[in-house]
Amino acid sequence: MRSSPSFPAASEPPTAAPTPGAARTGGTGDTAGTGGAGDTAGTATRQRELPARPSRAEVLAAYGRTVPDLVGPETRVLLCGINPSLESGATGFHFGTPSNRLWPVLHLAGFTPRRLHPSETDELRGCGIGITNLVHRATARADEIDDGEVRAGVATLTALVERVQPEWVAFLGLAAYRVGFGRRAAKVGRQAERLGPAGVWLLPNPSGLNAHYQLPDLVRVYGELREAVSGSGPLPPG
Repeated sequence: MRSSPSFPAASEPPTAAPTPGAARTGGTGDTAGTGGAGDTAGTATRQRELPARPSRAEVLAAYGRTVPDLVGPETRVLLCGINPSLESGATGFHFGTPSNRLWPVLHLAGFTPRRLHPSETDELRGCGIGITNLVHRATARADEIDDGEVRAGVATLTALVERVQPEWVAFLGLAAYRVGFGRRAAKVGRQAERLGPAGVWLLPNPSGLNAHYQLPDLVRVYGELREAVSGSGPLPPG
């Protein structure tokens, strides 16, 4: 029987993240997203140097690179993006821009005990979260991916889900899901169909370009998935 990582208790107060930017040690307050007092509970786990942001030349050289799936036997929720950004291609980390709203949303929705940095892959996996994409090549914009590539990615994703056996697959972005699965009328929330052994949940893209959803809206809808996952396994100690 595989282990079942669980999520932070809903009553746990938010804690601040390291400030995105150049290499530094953890323990500073968050200036980019969640705000509030400095982190005390997570400081000890973040007393390490975080990687520097890539240069513009490094980012531009990342066109077409791939980012390995972040999965393991502990994966309960598999997040599926459209495709990696150029910064992800340059760094090798999914949602590689530290200011991407996914990171504060995962924390504030209760998936992680604090706001994580994209490089904190072990910590993310330890929370039962995995990440993949429908299309694996990095581009500057999602509209550089055509519909045929999105549809072709479904078979690869299905094989990954069959192998990893997550409880849920959460698609981050309505348009790609609608194209890939032919569900033109799909809306945010739990979907009727399953993908192999996993339930399917549709979530808004956390990109700051998605003006239809502000941070509180994202936290609310991502929190609905978190509640569904929490109902299928134990919560961690407070």
